[in-house]
Amino acid sequence: MASADAAIGIPAGRVRPGAASRDVPDVLRVLLNGAVFVLLWNHVWFEDLSDRSSLAASEAGSLLTQILFVAAGLGMAAAIHRIGFRHLRPLATWPLMLCAGWLGVTALLSVEPSLSLRRLVLFAIAAMLSAGVLLVARSPRQLALTLAGAALVILISSYLAVALVPNLAIHSAFDVNSDPSHPGLWRGIFPHKNEAGAAMVILVIVGLYVASAASRVLGWTIVALAIGLLVASGSKTAILLLPVILAVTGLCRVFTGGGLRGLLLLGPILGFSLISIGSILVPAIQDGIGALLTDATFTGRSEIWQFALDNIMVRPWRGWGIGAFWMTERTMYGGSEELTWVNTANHSHNAYLDTALIGGFPFLVLTVWAFVLAPVRDLQRGGRELDAETLLFLRLWFLGLVSASFETVLYNGNNATCCMFMMAVFGLRLRTRYAIARG
Repeated sequence: MASADAAIGIPAGRVRPGAASRDVPDVLRVLLNGAVFVLLWNHVWFEDLSDRSSLAASEAGSLLTQILFVAAGLGMAAAIHRIGFRHLRPLATWPLMLCAGWLGVTALLSVEPSLSLRRLVLFAIAAMLSAGVLLVARSPRQLALTLAGAALVILISSYLAVALVPNLAIHSAFDVNSDPSHPGLWRGIFPHKNEAGAAMVILVIVGLYVASAASRVLGWTIVALAIGLLVASGSKTAILLLPVILAVTGLCRVFTGGGLRGLLLLGPILGFSLISIGSILVPAIQDGIGALLTDATFTGRSEIWQFALDNIMVRPWRGWGIGAFWMTERTMYGGSEELTWVNTANHSHNAYLDTALIGGFPFLVLTVWAFVLAPVRDLQRGGRELDAETLLFLRLWFLGLVSASFETVLYNGNNATCCMFMMAVFGLRLRTRYAIARG
């Protein structure tokens, strides 16, 4: 297809009469999408981890975050309005709509309704941004170059931060809640080395896409810089998952049958879930993993997983509400007089447990349907061949789900992996409706 109105491949012939005068200029498309990608990857730059105020409950939220997301949301809404909201109609699937509906209901029934509704609005804006970038980008090449520009902003800023302001870019013994193994590990412009590591995995995937869709030199430069920062961050989960992601999604280009691809993709997701949650639910799994690994949870997370599971059972059908459990007065000070690291955690380090905490077990089932099973079906419906853009979506989707066993990457608009995961789910879905544009 030679001409298209978006990177997802909307034919130019489907533009309504008179729409040409309402077209969004390329410079505005690139600037908007570039700013959005930088925002979604990291919007809290140079956080001082020695500030003890970070230990307090954070129910009020960040005013800066709210301003940035509202501003970006308004800009994206204006752009999509000019291009046409109708092009996003394929996203109105039953699984996605039921997830959205249940999330809204549980926010109203939350233990802290006002807090949950604020978090819900932030997440809704992040979801719109994640979908909107696919519509605003005029072609895969423009999407690739925009991603490259945003990636270089993050990477160059992080390396400069390490060189010029190391006290704000490298973990030290003065960090609040400092782990003995953290001092000396790089975090760049990110608030934590794990966030930096996760973002670098995303940028490696982005670099590979840029190398295929736009420029090999630019793409491989991004890959090299991202791998360097990934290794310096010492983020064990990210370092472990990157080769798994590249290997499994690479095999999907060889094995094109639906059954084989399903096994390739869902097998590791189930396996990592067994390693994490299974290690606290099934003694035999715990013993088997303990014989192979000295630290099966990578950072001794079994205690926090058990804490999360215990609280899921308190409200198993409707959950606590989005953003209404971790880092709240009830969690931090309501359980005991002694403040432990579990009470002060900001998530459970497991997206599936946090999903059940948000909306109970029904919400977890809907999430698996909408974000695990439906994308596999969409992948096959879009055709057996994996072009560069589809491979980008597949890698980001797989990253989100294998990360979910060790980090909270679902329903968190502040999280880079969550936003890129949503973009991937939306991209795979839109791919079933529109042909992929060329050029």
